[in-house]
Amino acid sequence: MDRVTASPPTRRRAKFAIGAAIILFALLGLIGWAMARPGSTSYYLTPTELRAKAPATAKTYRVSGNVVRGSIHRRGLATSFAITDSHNRVIVTTTQALPSAFKVGAQVVADGTYNGHSFSATQVLAKCPSKFKPKD
Repeated sequence: MDRVTASPPTRRRAKFAIGAAIILFALLGLIGWAMARPGSTSYYLTPTELRAKAPATAKTYRVSGNVVRGSIHRRGLATSFAITDSHNRVIVTTTQALPSAFKVGAQVVADGTYNGHSFSATQVLAKCPSKFKPKD
């Protein structure tokens, strides 16, 4: 009697193993490349982390903090305000339109450059407050 084997031929298994290994190595290589890029592991800096860095005019940063009460000064589209992380403050200036969720105490994320004294933002994003509250 001829016996029929239930397992696939060894050549087919080898192709499958090689294909799986290529995919696995490509995935690990992409993860390693992404993690090695500067700033890839931190989405933004806090004001304390930003102040600890040496000023670099050519380098762009993303900083996040809460808007300080009484620090908002507007003149047309030009706006300056301070953000804090409860330890340090950074003055942010921008000439861009601010989002409607921007207000005192709001958490904001600003993209721009830091000169050691103030942060010049090219974009300011505000975290929307949660409109959903649990029922009591």
